[in-house]
Amino acid sequence: MWGTIGLFVHFMKRYGIDSVELTVGRFLIATLFTGVYLLITRRELLKIRLRDLPGLLAAGLLCLLLFNVSYGIAIEKSSMSAAAVMLYTSPAFVTVISCVCFREKITWRKGIAVVLSVVGCAFVSGIMSGFLTYQASAYFWGFCAAAGYASYSIVAGILLKRYHAATVLFYAFLFAACGGCLFADVRGTAEIVCQNPAAGIGMVGAALVCNVISYLCYNLALKYAEASRVAVIASIEPAAASVLGAIFLKEHIDSFGMAGIICILSAVIILNTSGKEKAE
Repeated sequence: MWGTIGLFVHFMKRYGIDSVELTVGRFLIATLFTGVYLLITRRELLKIRLRDLPGLLAAGLLCLLLFNVSYGIAIEKSSMSAAAVMLYTSPAFVTVISCVCFREKITWRKGIAVVLSVVGCAFVSGIMSGFLTYQASAYFWGFCAAAGYASYSIVAGILLKRYHAATVLFYAFLFAACGGCLFADVRGTAEIVCQNPAAGIGMVGAALVCNVISYLCYNLALKYAEASRVAVIASIEPAAASVLGAIFLKEHIDSFGMAGIICILSAVIILNTSGKEKAE
């Protein structure tokens, strides 16, 4: 489902709605759906402690909003496959942040994964073939998306030790939506949606598929399997985005791009595969 984000970005551009407005609209709708659901079924999950408010704000504003806005812009400036692969350099960011903040050791497994992610990006960018495929701004926003995604994994991981996953998700959506409304043209987007019902359907579809249902599926997977196993399965997103881009948007994937995808996926798998001793 996350691999379809690029399709929604390109679809909404037909109606003059760019990736930033689409992202904020997704958050607004996702907040509405999630909030109503919790209000009706699990009202107690809406309660939070005041001291945890900064963490929830950071999860929504500095992580989730940065990640989604940057990812959408990266797709606009490059392609679905390139943006998705750059996004999955996030394990390298997680490794560095964890080392600095939590003093985690950089093992040989983590080191190899970081090298593979960097090499993978070099393949996708076109450096290995002797030329740059996209403008520098595309890579900037791609790596901003990876940084935001990695930061959200760490911040949300801390909050999930104190709150239910739905609680963290709702407030992250809420604060991301509020922050996005400060710079996005919400009024203009609403006018476009009112004038074009198809755009409204696309906006709701994007919110449900890329936010609400996808995160729900991810949480359900975590209920029945180990987090490392779920993370490896979810890492098919770059491949999914590349295939969908090739089928629906006629994006070309050359041998260097395929090599980059393989390197990035290998890095994510290595990071999420525990050694035998640790598993026991």
